Amino acid sequence: MLTHTFAVQPSAWSNFDPHGCDWATDIHHAYRIAKAWGEECMIWAVPNNPKADPYRWCRSDANTNAIADRYGVAK
Repeated sequence: MLTHTFAVQPSAWSNFDPHGCDWATDIHHAYRIAKAWGEECMIWAVPNNPKADPYRWCRSDANTNAIADRYGVAK
């Protein structure tokens, strides 16, 4: 059973926006979405517990994209 879903939105948006973000099926999908935005993005972990709040999981920028490409994370 999945415990989290991931969502992606530009880092410039300081707060999580469930209506404006792009939802991902898993972390690999989240990295691909972030790269498609073409700007620095925040990947949010969204717990499947409705009482829990989303939290910042990781930032996707040129450095993290290069690491993901090197280790095949976003393929």
